[in-house]
Amino acid sequence: MRSIDAVITWVDGSKENYKKKIEKHLTTSTNYKRQYLQANEIEYCVKSILKFAPFVRRIFIVTDNQKPSFKNLEDLIVSNKVKIVDHKEIFKGYEQYLPTFNIRSIDAMLHRIEDLSEKFVYFNDDVFLINNIREEDWFVENKGVLMGNWAKSYSINPLKVLSGKFKKIFGLRPSFNASQSKAANISGFKKEYFKSYHTARPQIKSLIKEFYSKNPESLINQIKYRFRNYNQFMPYSLCWHLMIKENRAIIKGVKELKEVKQTKNFNPGQIISILKKIDATKEVKYLNIQDLNYASKDVFMIFDKWMRKKLQG
Repeated sequence: MRSIDAVITWVDGSKENYKKKIEKHLTTSTNYKRQYLQANEIEYCVKSILKFAPFVRRIFIVTDNQKPSFKNLEDLIVSNKVKIVDHKEIFKGYEQYLPTFNIRSIDAMLHRIEDLSEKFVYFNDDVFLINNIREEDWFVENKGVLMGNWAKSYSINPLKVLSGKFKKIFGLRPSFNASQSKAANISGFKKEYFKSYHTARPQIKSLIKEFYSKNPESLINQIKYRFRNYNQFMPYSLCWHLMIKENRAIIKGVKELKEVKQTKNFNPGQIISILKKIDATKEVKYLNIQDLNYASKDVFMIFDKWMRKKLQG
């Protein structure tokens, strides 16, 4: 097995210099709060990869003129296990599209990270490993292992088409699933798309580079938006559909993933119950916990204690 790297996208929206930068372009403070604040997730993400996937060669943290701060990070940087990558590095030659606050623009440029391995795994910073991972969980020879299921394309679903138009008119957040469906359409899948969830996402660099080399206008049209736009596709999903199209994918279900949504609405009893169920389900390897930055102090402390015990045990 050749080297496998991990790539994490992250930003700390609470920093004053970042606030000033983004406020020049934001129209509402609500959008800022929802998309850019963080609650220590990057530490959990990095340390979970180190513990549960020790075969990973290097962890790249892609950010905007920032650096996370947590115990042992400096040692990891010195040892070359972790590298901080600035947006300016991956947007070299495309600087006119910076600054960007759009994860779907940033994701499209991840393949341009210097010295990135051919096979890499993409993480959002709120995705954590909680059980041991084997290389074969992500790649089997030249094929990526994809977790998800097939769904009807948005482009042929009248209700989804109508919903998309409604969201666009009222300025609502572009759909996560609709952008995956668009990626499938671009790849040649017109009737269905392979729907993924919030988990680790294996990627093959050469497939991505080849696509943008043949379709340079697709890259420009993707990265020109500073904020999420309805015209954008999901970059990692594009790679997945290219894998499927070229018979370089192994598909499996999502029983190894636990998504915890609306954490901001939980009370301590609810989060304790969820975490106990996760502990009792040994097949779960991936945890995505959303809205942790909105959780109450008690809920956050309960989760933090549980997660740190996982990382130490």
